[in-house]
Amino acid sequence: MPPTMTPTSSPPPAAFPENIRLHQPERRQQLIQIFYEVHHKNRDLGQAKDDKKKLDFFCGLLRKHGLKIRLGVDLGCRGGVLTSSLKEFGEWVGVDIDRNAIELANARGIPCIEMDISTAIDLKDETVDAVCLTEVLEHLPYPSVTVYEVWRILEKKPDSVFMGSVPLDYHLHRRLAVARGKRLTFDPTHLRSFSYTELKTLLEHYFEHVEFAPMRGTKTRHAWLSWNHFVRDIAWFARSPRKSVAEWQIRIIE
Repeated sequence: MPPTMTPTSSPPPAAFPENIRLHQPERRQQLIQIFYEVHHKNRDLGQAKDDKKKLDFFCGLLRKHGLKIRLGVDLGCRGGVLTSSLKEFGEWVGVDIDRNAIELANARGIPCIEMDISTAIDLKDETVDAVCLTEVLEHLPYPSVTVYEVWRILEKKPDSVFMGSVPLDYHLHRRLAVARGKRLTFDPTHLRSFSYTELKTLLEHYFEHVEFAPMRGTKTRHAWLSWNHFVRDIAWFARSPRKSVAEWQIRIIE
């Protein structure tokens, strides 16, 4: 008869040496905070480039559609200059990770708190009816997650709006620069480079209506030119968040 098999016990899993862990969960936010404070140290936290053109675009569409804002949040509000100009349409608050920017925004009458929005946005579902995100999305690691979070915190009603802007890095000038061996962007804080097609696809996944305006580039003078090749900076105005979305829009547009 065959010999009786003695069951063998598996060795206990090796334990990670806890004595080498730092145990500082807040360190991630602190490092990002210090990085942006150093980056902004010699920069103006007031009027940003093209703010007037963005305001004209945003305010023009807010008036055109007769929108009144119950409560809006400016994500990455800097010094609150643009936010202050939107107050004629309703109440606004701001968040930023730079403590100097927070102080300036509060001094301008914009209630502002410290918040790291590089991944999640620490606001409850459907608590605001307007979100502003100007010159921020290109600095964040996961734009699909960020836009999903914006969609999550917006009230699901036709009058809810998402306004913002980004640089477009695939215009003809940048493509020629890359062909000459240069970098696509020289800003060390830019984590993502957007094309018009990719941005449009991302926003239309979450919103029923999306309008765009070129802020810089040859298309500002010649409207018939291509969005993909002749726009350097672009602003958007997205209305009416979809009631539900099947999944995150993360597909890369070729």
